[in-house]
Amino acid sequence: MRSYLHKLSAFLFYLLGSSFFAAYLLHFNHLYGPWPQWWMSVADLPLILIAMLFGGTSLYVSVIKPGKKSAIASLVIGLPLTALFTFLVMLNFWAQISPRLGY
Repeated sequence: MRSYLHKLSAFLFYLLGSSFFAAYLLHFNHLYGPWPQWWMSVADLPLILIAMLFGGTSLYVSVIKPGKKSAIASLVIGLPLTALFTFLVMLNFWAQISPRLGY
């Protein structure tokens, strides 16, 4: 399962990263109007999620011996990544959240 998840996250990471790079080039060259900028504003969180999933599974595969499973290693890797992703989601939506909180 972890090998499949690692390969799937690698494919999605390269696919989303390439589309993000292409959107940046299109936006930089003022092509296709507002759509590249829209894509970069919409695809940032999925790209971060896939990047963290790819990095977490890469670290897990490199730390654990083949054929073994470790719940402790998955917790040690997964909890900081989950906390970091939650923090990045909060930063992404902070402009919408802060007026409601009174900041």
